[in-house]
Amino acid sequence: MDILIEVLLEVYMELMFLIIPESKRKRKHRVIAVIIAIVCTFGLMALAGWGVYLVAEHNNRLGIIPIVIAVILSCMQIGLGIYLRSKSNKKN
Repeated sequence: MDILIEVLLEVYMELMFLIIPESKRKRKHRVIAVIIAIVCTFGLMALAGWGVYLVAEHNNRLGIIPIVIAVILSCMQIGLGIYLRSKSNKKN
């Protein structure tokens, strides 16, 4: 089970980091982008975990709201990363 969670987290982090520019930015900008991506990733996981906790432990159906927000934001970030990566590959 731990290996499955680790693999899923690794794949998720790689998809989230697609939005970070490759070489056209300075090193300082890339470091800032990585820090923002890490904070967003852990924030989204915390939001989803909070929602699961509300639903599982307290039978509170409002826990679905944080889960949906986390899923929507994750999909938007991954989609934007794929779009920007494909756009930069077309220029090259």
